[in-house]
Amino acid sequence: MRLLVSHNILKSLTSEYWENIENKKLTRPVCNSCGENFFTPQVLCPNCLSDDWSYSESNGIGAIYSYTTVHRPMGEGFPSPFVLVDIELDEGWRMYSRLINCNPEEIAIGLEVEVIFEKFMDRTLPFFQARNEIK
Repeated sequence: MRLLVSHNILKSLTSEYWENIENKKLTRPVCNSCGENFFTPQVLCPNCLSDDWSYSESNGIGAIYSYTTVHRPMGEGFPSPFVLVDIELDEGWRMYSRLINCNPEEIAIGLEVEVIFEKFMDRTLPFFQARNEIK
């Protein structure tokens, strides 16, 4: 069975996330029933199916779980190539993002990274960079 969710519901689920990003805070949903951290925001907790969840701030520190280099630009204004990373954050949740400010030969699974907020196409986005690159 496929659950269809309207654009308005999705917008209401993610508006607080994007507001936090604009304020340079990385947050993720945490279920108030079972304590599961999950990402992306969803109507129901993927662990216990409760609709009782709220956003909690992350420390923004994690490690590369997996990565790939994308050589085909996604459209005008997008860099090519770029490194797409699957980050496992300290609080036990994972998210995809772009790795920036890192030499390709330094990229490895397990590399410690930290969130950095950058403007991209008039929107603030969470990217990651190696922790030793933070000034």
